[in-house]
Amino acid sequence: MLKLLAQPFHPLTLPAPTSFANQTLLITGANTGVGLEAARHALTLHAAKVILGVRDLTKGEAAKADLLSTTGAHPSQIDLWALDLASFASVKAFAARVEQYFRDGQGRIDVAIMNAGMASGEWHVTEDGWERTIQVNGLATALLSLRVLNVLLAQAREDETLLSHLVIVASDVHMSAGLLERYQENTLAALNDRTQWERSAAANGPAERYAVSKLLGVYSMLELAEMVPRREDAARTPWVVVNAVTPGFCKSELLTREKAPVVLRVMQWLTGRTTEEGGKALVDAAASEVESHGGWLENQAVADPGEIVTSKEGVRTRKKVWREMLEVLRKVDLELPRL
Repeated sequence: MLKLLAQPFHPLTLPAPTSFANQTLLITGANTGVGLEAARHALTLHAAKVILGVRDLTKGEAAKADLLSTTGAHPSQIDLWALDLASFASVKAFAARVEQYFRDGQGRIDVAIMNAGMASGEWHVTEDGWERTIQVNGLATALLSLRVLNVLLAQAREDETLLSHLVIVASDVHMSAGLLERYQENTLAALNDRTQWERSAAANGPAERYAVSKLLGVYSMLELAEMVPRREDAARTPWVVVNAVTPGFCKSELLTREKAPVVLRVMQWLTGRTTEEGGKALVDAAASEVESHGGWLENQAVADPGEIVTSKEGVRTRKKVWREMLEVLRKVDLELPRL
């Protein structure tokens, strides 16, 4: 609550005007909300191209038209690629397209912003058999991040002057997660059990599942950051900068397009940032220095991600859950790289 009330005292700024000159940014969940605004900011900061990962190509076309009319960009600077994180098949197809884009010499990806996500107070199971919020915000985001990170590393090895960024868009609500399922033998299996979901929601409130799913995003970021090899320079610079960022609580469609709890929608209306403001946080993370590698960015500064992440138990839980996630994802995707 205090963080929400303090948001107006933390105005966000854009990075330097030429931060993305001659660069290509890939942004998922980019036809609306902070993802769309991040794309708009990137184009005004001289990005050569933005690739928008969108679930609905018709809505994507509307977003593209909006960006063209407000930025003066050329149509060739904006590509639309289909992506539905509620389908592992869609994620794999999208990842294969990223790989082909690099392999065929169509261009390089300088920045990948994993922004697509969802929030819901209802139980839904995807075609893949997973509770939807856990799949979209957790498993599918991790799968796509692994595949894209492999491409970013391959690019860096071809051109050592590159310093690409992988940004996972999270939320500071992860700090409130109870994650009662951590005490189960298999945490992911427990998260995929409706009875346990109801028990956790009753114990920790209607935002518990969203908080847990965003915690999985922070866990994934930390594990991915540890996987990135270091250069042989004196500073041991990472080949790719990996970080996680919260745009803050924004007036986006994230809650309104789902049957999210009324209390959350009321708080969003009262205290939320504009999506234009929240989008600044995303591009700031994407232009950040190497010191942000493995960092949690809040109000445009590396911050403490909370005890549930940094405590001894938090680290043990992260390692346990990540092992379980990899076990699931390696069955889902036989081409999943071992970085």
